Amino acid sequence: MTVAKIGTGLSDEQWGEIKKRVKKEEVKKQPKSYVVNKSLECDVWVDPKLVVEIAADNVTQSPNHSSGLSLRFPRLVKFRDDKRPDQITSIKELKQLV
Repeated sequence: MTVAKIGTGLSDEQWGEIKKRVKKEEVKKQPKSYVVNKSLECDVWVDPKLVVEIAADNVTQSPNHSSGLSLRFPRLVKFRDDKRPDQITSIKELKQLV
């Protein structure tokens, strides 16, 4: 499920790093397990293997994201090669922050 869309505020170096990492995980079509609102459709679909740390001002309710939550003013902090996708913050944990 989605909670944020990040596209601004990234340095050229960060964009290059994302492109390099995403290329390895790219798939031809949207995985069936992904729940994404039509207004947030992606240009590229990837297997969920890349973990990043995102900072945000707060968590709010959202009709646009499939999780029903949104990160306000999200920004990429760093790539988390030390974490696996099953170690990310869950929707349940985010709901506790609303």
